[in-house]
Amino acid sequence: MAVLGKLIREKNEHINFRSGDVVGDVIIERDYLQLRTYAKGDLDRENGSKQNIQFDKKMAREFRTFLDEFIEGN
Repeated sequence: MAVLGKLIREKNEHINFRSGDVVGDVIIERDYLQLRTYAKGDLDRENGSKQNIQFDKKMAREFRTFLDEFIEGN
């Protein structure tokens, strides 16, 4: 497992949005949270082409700050 070590807030980048169905799952353990996303169209999570992000509690708090900023529209 590779735990996320640093988050950098990009201010001048734009998201290359692609519509379509993407499945994600979240696993929460005592000390870590993992978010996995799968390839577009792999709705049953069978193809194994997943992307993982693991957070410890410190990084989850930092990410929560970014989520709050996004949700509040700042």
